[in-house]
Amino acid sequence: MKHIKYIPARGKGTGFMLMCAACAAGVGIGSLPAVGADCPWVHQYLSPSLCGDTVFAIFTRTLLSSLLFLAAAFLSGLFVLGQPVGAALLVYRGVGVGASVSAAYAAGGLRALPAVAVLILPYSLAELFVAAVAVREVIRSSNCLLAYWGGDGKRNSEHSGFRLYCAKFAVLALISFIISLAVPLMSYILGGLL
Repeated sequence: MKHIKYIPARGKGTGFMLMCAACAAGVGIGSLPAVGADCPWVHQYLSPSLCGDTVFAIFTRTLLSSLLFLAAAFLSGLFVLGQPVGAALLVYRGVGVGASVSAAYAAGGLRALPAVAVLILPYSLAELFVAAVAVREVIRSSNCLLAYWGGDGKRNSEHSGFRLYCAKFAVLALISFIISLAVPLMSYILGGLL
């Protein structure tokens, strides 16, 4: 046994890279012409031009979209098999980004490039980051539940773990609220771009 060596894990960020790949796959799917950008379930209000005309409409629709996503992620983390649901949620969020960007390009052509670069991409990247963090927590929670049910059944302070899980999602909801406040303000300031 003295010839066996410990090989350290080389890919510490492998999980994050897989989540980014799921988001990128969703963006690719969402940018296909067959994906209908006129449906709110597809574009997820990630483009301010698809949200409405008023600042309040943009705020409420972007916040509602973010909170619905976080609620779905939160609920999937409460189940043992929440990992595939979390991955599917990341792909779904990426589809929204791809559909929003392709709708902007379809409507404005090359003239939509400044609007996409200034209004859609920063918001979409911030939302994808929040989504990736949420799915990371979903996978952690799901793995803990799977270890409990598949292992020896020992509990390691699941009440405090659930409280921490709830607190993390509350912080993510607060970040989404701040992002949703910034989107209509930027749309109001830079309204001529869209």
